[in-house]
Amino acid sequence: MINSISFCPFLSSIAMRCCAVLGLLAALLSGSLLAAPQIVSLSSGERLVGEVLSQSNDQVVVLKSNLLGEMTIQRAQIVKIEPQVIPAEKLASSAKTDSRKAALKQVSNQVEIAEKMTEVEQILEEEQPLVDKLFAFKAPKAWSGNVRMGMNISSGDKQWTETALRGKLEIKQQGDPNFYRFTGTYTYRETERANGDTYKSTDRYDGAFIYRRSFAGDNWFIQNSLSTRVDQVKGIDREVQELAGVGYKIKPSNQFELLFGTSGGLEEYQTDSENTRNGVNQVLNVFEEFTWKPFTRTSFVQKFNYYWEPDDTERYSYFLTAAIRIRLTDLLGFEFSYNQNYDNDIGNGNEKNDTVWRNALIVYF
Repeated sequence: MINSISFCPFLSSIAMRCCAVLGLLAALLSGSLLAAPQIVSLSSGERLVGEVLSQSNDQVVVLKSNLLGEMTIQRAQIVKIEPQVIPAEKLASSAKTDSRKAALKQVSNQVEIAEKMTEVEQILEEEQPLVDKLFAFKAPKAWSGNVRMGMNISSGDKQWTETALRGKLEIKQQGDPNFYRFTGTYTYRETERANGDTYKSTDRYDGAFIYRRSFAGDNWFIQNSLSTRVDQVKGIDREVQELAGVGYKIKPSNQFELLFGTSGGLEEYQTDSENTRNGVNQVLNVFEEFTWKPFTRTSFVQKFNYYWEPDDTERYSYFLTAAIRIRLTDLLGFEFSYNQNYDNDIGNGNEKNDTVWRNALIVYF
């Protein structure tokens, strides 16, 4: 008796679970059937097409029509309810239409993607790094030159660090008698006081342009030069020279070249104080340049310029440079140079001399 009583609740539990599952299936089936388009035939002969909603019961049918909207119909007025059958031709036509729409959409998407890719390529091209453009740049064959960067360090009672940047560009077409040279130098010096403070003690820069035209078998040439310099070490605020002259070149081989000449013109001279030399003066000049290349990547360069005033020969100055350059690669090299800049009188008899030994890294182009 006890076993029978304990077994009954178990059977009732299984029955309840089965009913729940069947009810769920019925609801899903009825939902799927109700959701499908239906044709409702009325006793009056009318046929209504729409979706039978879940609110329908044994007394009424709730129908949702695309044309008439939602309506309630008494079951007594309904003859039958049957699913709407769509003809195969209409299904095929609809499928073709959908296929065409899908193909057109795909083509449109591809065109849009291609347009976006073109925009991205244009943006990337516009935003190409400047470094890439510089590496892609190639100077004309007629151009040659270099940029030199060096530093000098002094120790003692007054410590200073001097940074120098120098550049040169020469243009000479093969077989062309014309020659152009642009040069420039900028020097920055930071000095340390006795108390340890640092300050910018000098500002020195210069620039020059030289034009030469050869004649008489490429040995003789006429020359025009324009140069300027500012040298706060010596107290020179501005010196501008315009000179014209003639020279001669000796070049027995590609390893050896010597040229020299003379020129004359005018100079404008200004210093940081009132003195007897300020203003425009006549000036004469002799110049000399020597180049020797004992090896393919090694060269010795020496230059000398001497200036004086014909009205006062005690006012003179000269520039002397001697350098050894070693070209490590086509792009990079090294220079060790001696530079002397002497002014006998910058005004009121003030003598100024500057001698510098420089080490520099060379970038060729």
